[in-house]
Amino acid sequence: MALALVTTLAATSFLLTHLQPLPSSHHPCTLHRQVVCRAPQARLALDMKDPAVAEEYSLVMALDSESLEDELASSGIVAPPSMNDFDVRSMLVEVRLRKAGKVGVQKEAKAPSADANTFEKALYEKPAFKELYESFKSSQLANDVNLCIEYLNNPTRARERYGGTAKYDETVGLIEEALNARVEQVVTSGRLTFSGFPSNMGEAGVRMTLASFGEVLDFSCDEAADGMTLVGRVEFDDASCAKAAIEKWDGMDMGLGNSLELKAQK
Repeated sequence: MALALVTTLAATSFLLTHLQPLPSSHHPCTLHRQVVCRAPQARLALDMKDPAVAEEYSLVMALDSESLEDELASSGIVAPPSMNDFDVRSMLVEVRLRKAGKVGVQKEAKAPSADANTFEKALYEKPAFKELYESFKSSQLANDVNLCIEYLNNPTRARERYGGTAKYDETVGLIEEALNARVEQVVTSGRLTFSGFPSNMGEAGVRMTLASFGEVLDFSCDEAADGMTLVGRVEFDDASCAKAAIEKWDGMDMGLGNSLELKAQK
C-alpha cells in the first residue's frame, strides 16, 4: 500500500485530552467499550519523508490489534470506536515519536535577515512584544494586530490611521511596555557579543571594563559602522562572568540615543 507523503494525525491536544489513568482491575483492551472519546479538534501532520517517521510507521504496521491497543493503553490513551485502524496506528506512531522527543518540539526561531523590518526584528528580539502580538492574534483583534506592525514600521502612518482615540493610546501603551520589558537572557557559556561602548574608550578600555567580571580568554573589538561606538565579542572563563556582565551593562543608556547591548552566545 502506498502511503501519502504527509499523514494527518490527532494532535497533542487530542492525546493530552484523553490521557486517562487505567483502573488496575480492568484489562486495557476492554476499556474502549467503556470510554467515549470526543473527536480531536487540532491536527498534526507527520512527514513520511522524515526517516524517523517512516521507520516508526514500519514498526507499528507490524503490530497486531491487541498489541496496538495495549501499547496505547499503557500511555493512558484509548482510541474512540469510530477511529479506523490506520488512524489508530498513526496515533501510536505519534505517541512514540513524542516520547522520543522527535516531534512536537518547538524549533528555535531563526534570526531575522539583514533587511528585515523593525517589526520582524522586534518579534525575534523582544519576547514580551511577541507575546503581546500573539495574544492580539489569538483574540482576533485585527486593529491591534495591524497597529503593532504599523507602529513599529511607520509610527507616523500608524498615528494617522489609528490615533485620536483612547483605544489607540491604550494599545500603544501596551506595545511600548512590551518593547521596553527587560529580556531575561539564558546564559550557558562565557561567550557574549557587545555593542554600544563609546569609541573613545578604545579597545583597551572596553577590555578592562569587561575583565572586571572575570578572566578573559578571548577578546575582539572593532569600530561600528556609525563611527561612534565599538562592537565585538568576548569569552570569559565561566558563564557566571558573562551573566554578571549582561546583568550590569545590557540595556544601559549611554546617552545620545545609544545604549549598550550584550548578548549571550552558545
